[in-house]
Amino acid sequence: MPTLAEINRALAEVYDPELDTPITELGFVNEVQIADGHVTVTYTVPTFWCAPNFVFMMSQDIRDEVGRVPGVIQVTVLVRNNCLEDEINRGVNAGRSFAETFPADVDQNADLEVLRHTFNVKGFLARQDVLIRRMRQAGLADNAILTLRLGDVKVQGEDLILSPPPHRVPLAAADLLRYLHKRRRLQLSVAAEALLFTTVAGQSIAETELATYLRYSRSARLNIAFNTSLCEGLLRTQFFPERQHDHSSVGDRLMIG
Repeated sequence: MPTLAEINRALAEVYDPELDTPITELGFVNEVQIADGHVTVTYTVPTFWCAPNFVFMMSQDIRDEVGRVPGVIQVTVLVRNNCLEDEINRGVNAGRSFAETFPADVDQNADLEVLRHTFNVKGFLARQDVLIRRMRQAGLADNAILTLRLGDVKVQGEDLILSPPPHRVPLAAADLLRYLHKRRRLQLSVAAEALLFTTVAGQSIAETELATYLRYSRSARLNIAFNTSLCEGLLRTQFFPERQHDHSSVGDRLMIG
């Protein structure tokens, strides 16, 4: 039978598409029930008016990721605190698409995968932006940053160690893991010999173009950071009164000069 730890690891692979953060870290997951291979996941979104297409994507991802855990036979996903939660729950648990779930309201040619790709690109740019800026703050020259290979970067606690020669980049480990998650989602190489920083198309970034590139990626990063802090605050105010005076946010990690 699947264990709770295995289910939680699977849920950590499910990201809020707009906030680019695992739903486990955002505090969305309320309850996981396991009974003879049938897993039921109940989660809560921050606002009643959260976009139904975003919520549908998260519910689909929960069903898919948990369904891959060995021993899982059936997955039921229940979202709470959304204006269309009943319709979303019925559609996702029946294996229907977004267009099939809302046939009267959605263009039947609409494809959630296009929207998913858009937000994967946004998350890719945001995580890449913060990593480059942290490396700059740690004293690395732009040329050295842009020629790094994935095999040159190792996680050590909360920091990154770059080699050769050894160079520590503080508090960047979590951002690297998020960035690699996005590279995999965009089907970009995560092999040791691959360049660490590329365009979304997998092309190298020229040093002469980096300033312009970072102005563009900065806007994606700040947008995610602000939205994350807002949604966390809304969720905390409604459902976690004991944390109402806690002003920390996972979005803070993206706030860097």
